[in-house]
Amino acid sequence: MYGEQYLYTSCTERCKETSCPLRNVPRYEVCPSQLPDRIGTIVNNEYLIFLTKSFGTLYTNRYFVCDDKIKCIDFSKVCDLVYDCEDGSDEVQCTNHFKCNSSAKLLPKSKKCDGQIDCADLSDECNEQCSKSILEGTILKGLSWLIGLLAVIANLVIIGKSIRTIKQCKTSVTLTNRLLIIMIGLGDMLIGCYLFIIATYDALIFREGYCQRQISWITSFECSAIGVFSTIGSQISLFSMTGLSLVRIHGIWNSMRIPGEITKTQIIKITTAVLSIILVSVTIAVIPLMDIYEDYFANGVKFSDELKLFLGTPDKSTVTGVIQAYYGRTKDTTLRWKILNEMVRDMFSHDFDYTDLTENVDKLDFYGNDGVCLFKYFVQNKDPQRLFVWSTLSINLICFLFISVSYLAIGILSRRSLKSLASSNNQQITKRNNRMNRRIAIIITTDFFCWVPFIIICVLHSLEVIDATPWYSIFSMVILPINSVINPFLYDEILSNVIKAPLRSLTMRISNSAALQSLRLRVIPAPTEEMELELERREIDVGNTDSPLERTVPGSTTNQIAM
Repeated sequence: MYGEQYLYTSCTERCKETSCPLRNVPRYEVCPSQLPDRIGTIVNNEYLIFLTKSFGTLYTNRYFVCDDKIKCIDFSKVCDLVYDCEDGSDEVQCTNHFKCNSSAKLLPKSKKCDGQIDCADLSDECNEQCSKSILEGTILKGLSWLIGLLAVIANLVIIGKSIRTIKQCKTSVTLTNRLLIIMIGLGDMLIGCYLFIIATYDALIFREGYCQRQISWITSFECSAIGVFSTIGSQISLFSMTGLSLVRIHGIWNSMRIPGEITKTQIIKITTAVLSIILVSVTIAVIPLMDIYEDYFANGVKFSDELKLFLGTPDKSTVTGVIQAYYGRTKDTTLRWKILNEMVRDMFSHDFDYTDLTENVDKLDFYGNDGVCLFKYFVQNKDPQRLFVWSTLSINLICFLFISVSYLAIGILSRRSLKSLASSNNQQITKRNNRMNRRIAIIITTDFFCWVPFIIICVLHSLEVIDATPWYSIFSMVILPINSVINPFLYDEILSNVIKAPLRSLTMRISNSAALQSLRLRVIPAPTEEMELELERREIDVGNTDSPLERTVPGSTTNQIAM
């Protein structure tokens, strides 16, 4: 609320959180050079106030008297975010605005902590109420370190063990499986490294000073490089899991064929497939940073801090508006960033060794939409990069569906084979199939709960049903990377065996320990004499229930019928 409405609610105590700005009485002698048609009236037989004609023939006083008593302004100009009194007294007592620390600029309270910089000193965004870090909250910070540590260690073990066993591969199928597992481990390890880097910048480099350095961070080369790093890792892992699903479902369908030996032709095919996965992943990650596509992926620019005309990272529409106001008119077309930067440069003088503040312009690129420097999954219809984002999300969804369908088919076929072997009572085969079915269920479940809810939220955000921007850190640091920790246990038994061996040894030591044996003797009472007699009686009764045809006469070598 502003102006007369604000005065009405605050001065009539209808809004208890505000204070009435009317401090000076509109005496007849104030503002002598204004309102020559005023009339006077006595109040409480004490002093004279002035009135003016308004609303037809009605005389009222609708004026705020500035503290200097020289100027009077209409109620509509009080608390309206504009200084109308020379001494600024018309805005001093107002509680409906926020004042920048280093300037007299007034902002609506709604612009405080809204994520958009409006004060040159960043005081509207960097203050006690809304000052932020890259990762908000102790839990999120701790999970980032934990998930990153587990992902790096687990996948390093998988990669190291798999590389050692490559020479043992005798067929092209086993070699392909082993290389794809290495690729999955490599991609997941990159995601773990990404979590470590972000957590390090948050906890050790920026700390409490991130808010003041946020613009420099999200427009930096380091942030873009980290974004590329994480995107390459996630895409390599997803594409490799898709390829592994394809290889395994192909092996199930052709289980009766003898696997082919490793030949030069097979090595070339496998190498081509691996390099293709890497190439496609790198392409998806790097395209948003190419200069030829900057008009599609650059979301804003950062000028020099000394250039107060542009605050924060103004987008293309903001820069275009300033240019139109300066030049008077421009063509009704969307100009390229290169042309806009040149037109901004021409707005300033470059003579007499004048410091060119428009020379160094940093781009707010595709990965700078948030401090975590992640692929910009959350887009809206106004974002020019929405087609690229939705194409990538569609590819990822197709890969997820293919993985799910493949492992469902593998599970169904394994159950059929288990039923056909049921008569053989081979418990080893049964255990192996049950273990594989559990893994299949975990693979499908984890992929589903990681990607499907995320894609649904991306759709809702794009349709502007919800604003998912505050959830970006949670998805980027916890939900999506969790598969990087789970995958090493699902796609290979190396890590499971490494963990199970010491666990079995520890369990045996605990069960055989003297303390546990002593505890068992205390908990389980020793058998008494009466209990022993009862057990002997039951054994005799069980022995007497044998069939007469199965009794053996003492001293005889044949079974006889008892008389």
